[in-house]
Amino acid sequence: MMGGGMGVGTLLHMECFMKPSDLIRSVISRKEEAGAFGAIFAFVLWANLITPLWADDYCRSIPFDIRNTFHIVYGNYFYWTGRYFTTIITFFFMELKEYHSIFLFDVLNSVIFCCLVFNCCKISENVIPRGMADDKDRMSAINILFIFLALWWIPRDIAEVALWKTGSIGYLWPVTGELWILRQVLAKRMHYGLAACGFAFFISTFLEPLSLLMSIVLICYGIGNYRSRVSVPWGFIIAHVAGTIFLWLAPGNYVRARVMEHDTVLHRLDGLFGNFGSLFDLYWLPFIAILLVGYVSSRKAGNVGWRSPELSGKVGFFTGLALIYMAGLLLFPRSSLAARVSLPASVYLVCVLGTLFVNRPDATAARDMAVRAGIFGMIIWHMWICVPDLVYLARISRTWVSLTTPHSDSYDDVTLPRVTMGPRHKLLYVHKDIIFVGISPDPHSMMNVCFARALGVKSVHSEAE
Repeated sequence: MMGGGMGVGTLLHMECFMKPSDLIRSVISRKEEAGAFGAIFAFVLWANLITPLWADDYCRSIPFDIRNTFHIVYGNYFYWTGRYFTTIITFFFMELKEYHSIFLFDVLNSVIFCCLVFNCCKISENVIPRGMADDKDRMSAINILFIFLALWWIPRDIAEVALWKTGSIGYLWPVTGELWILRQVLAKRMHYGLAACGFAFFISTFLEPLSLLMSIVLICYGIGNYRSRVSVPWGFIIAHVAGTIFLWLAPGNYVRARVMEHDTVLHRLDGLFGNFGSLFDLYWLPFIAILLVGYVSSRKAGNVGWRSPELSGKVGFFTGLALIYMAGLLLFPRSSLAARVSLPASVYLVCVLGTLFVNRPDATAARDMAVRAGIFGMIIWHMWICVPDLVYLARISRTWVSLTTPHSDSYDDVTLPRVTMGPRHKLLYVHKDIIFVGISPDPHSMMNVCFARALGVKSVHSEAE
């Protein structure tokens, strides 16, 4: 637990010495919170299980050969991307499909998403300085559900970063890991062990802009501790910085940059403002409305008071992190900035919303009931949108596979029905809970070639328009 309560380690240590009856009562007393996380896990697991493979997933679905895999990843590091561990993990999951690796991935990915929700919850409640009279655990079921819904709907394309196999490993996993590190920084509870240092190096090799930002945060944290004559976790900081260097100095990054379209500073600024503006859309309105219900005409000053320096400091800190992260994207060519790159900034903004919601003023019973009704209304809305979308996408992929598989023995050219998505009928459509990569009329396109190779046919293409 963060500054607002006892540490997780302390709590676990206490529970280890509880009487069995006390431990049972402790678990029962948290049954609503456990139920909330259980419901989140069940939904995210179902969403992962029903989401088919897309694009790069098929490109990495090759016969398992550990020597060949390391050879490919080694080549990528020197000629395409520095994301060495990201790439090798993705290859292993895709190559071992016959051994149920995709199911294992879906379970693991769902657990990691729940860890992201948990990290956001703990960060959001860390406002009261430790030891104060109001120091208490505010991880209630309603707070957990609010933060889950915000994590799902505030990012531009949650399906691309939490359901797509390749995208989850490259974005959801590092964001969750780096947010855990940020939790330790905010709680002033860093780790010194070899395992922690290894994790710091490992997670800092996933996502370039996020890795750089967190290395800067850790260096500033170390300098602050040194000036305050507080113990500095040099090993942890050095390990994270080393991972950042390993990622940024990969020769493949510069080879890839040379083949991308050259753009000017003004062109990059235009892309930056477009990306930043796209972080805010109409999906913010339900969350703003719930916050207004919780804050306007409240009966009391609340847990800390909405004008308290602790609350405003936390809101300012995460808003600043989001701005700095987005500004850091100026270092990259505009053509390399997919929508999913903005995920860390969206998560920081969710931490802002979560902090405001978790520390909302105490209200009358009627107003509290209105907040709860709003949350449960959003859950119904969430299911009403997501379930049909995900089922429809799964049906499209299942149709393609069922039409292609019978031709694998004869190694045929296969023609599939043309499917597009979105108001502009796109073959590539990514928005909120939808990720769709269609089969194009060109049999030589990357998606078509990878799909054909994975299903054992000569080529695939869609019907002409």
